[in-house]
Amino acid sequence: MFKKRLIGALAYLIALILLLGLFSAGCLTGYVIVTALLSVPAVGTVVKVGITVAVVFMVTALLAGLADRLCSAYRNHKRVQRDVEEETQ
Repeated sequence: MFKKRLIGALAYLIALILLLGLFSAGCLTGYVIVTALLSVPAVGTVVKVGITVAVVFMVTALLAGLADRLCSAYRNHKRVQRDVEEETQ
């Protein structure tokens, strides 16, 4: 039992290290590509505008998702509150 758990933990650790390595390699590759593109003036402007648009959309989506969760939680709270009031009467 202990050996199985140890092997499972080691396998998990190795998989995690491999994923971190792949993530690092991907980030480095992306950095090199974006740096190369930004060095060309016309392409650099297009890339900067594209990155700005993508960031604005991501932030907007994040805020819309948070607002939706807040609205759903408020509706759920009001529904539970109404149910409690009906049960106490």
